[in-house]
Amino acid sequence: MYHIKQAAQLAHVSVRTLHYYDHIGLLVPHKASNGYRYYTDEDLDTLQTVLYFKYLGFPLTTIGELLEQSKDDRLPLLEQQLELLESEQVQLNDLINTLRTTIQSIKEGIPMTAQNKFKGFTWDDGKEYEAEARKLYGDELIDESLSKQQGKEEQATVDFNRVFQQLALNKDAGLAPDAPQNQKLAHDLLDNIRRYGFDCSVEVFGYIGAGYSANPEFHKNIDQFGEGTAVYTSSVINAFVEKNK
Repeated sequence: MYHIKQAAQLAHVSVRTLHYYDHIGLLVPHKASNGYRYYTDEDLDTLQTVLYFKYLGFPLTTIGELLEQSKDDRLPLLEQQLELLESEQVQLNDLINTLRTTIQSIKEGIPMTAQNKFKGFTWDDGKEYEAEARKLYGDELIDESLSKQQGKEEQATVDFNRVFQQLALNKDAGLAPDAPQNQKLAHDLLDNIRRYGFDCSVEVFGYIGAGYSANPEFHKNIDQFGEGTAVYTSSVINAFVEKNK
């Protein structure tokens, strides 16, 4: 049994944070007969899960939904967290190596190639991204998409990047997922999928949106526009689908 101050110290969070989690129903402590709040070891397990997902950029509302879905089994949540963290570690290693090479280049006066300057920053991961999409959506759909993109690859990149860049800005500005500006961007994103991909229904758009945050490869790519953009985009698309289904 841990009093709120002990739980806060163990988790390296403030007592105020735990009070807030209690207030929104994310992590509600038990109450002793004397009225004092306390946490069990199981509650600390839940708090660990919350903090992992918070680090990964998930909003508290989404974390609450994830906890509710896996109330009786933490293993799927832990496995999902591990996949996301390992994916983030790969990207972070790329960025560290790029920065290290940049510093060395400046010190020694050796110019870097344009490709090396931006390693770790590219949104489109080419064949790896395509392979992941094929696993999720099948060869026929991806072949159709690539056929429609042929000769338009540069414009497709510009159009998709514009949407994700603006979503990242809206996230940083604190706009709600269902804000009109975000719903317009969701509409633009669906139009891009239909223009450069396939005749996507609103229902399928919802599955794609969920994959942006749940699939480690897609999550990593979209978060290169800013940490948390993938989860935010999923929330925006979910709000769009709920309004248009």
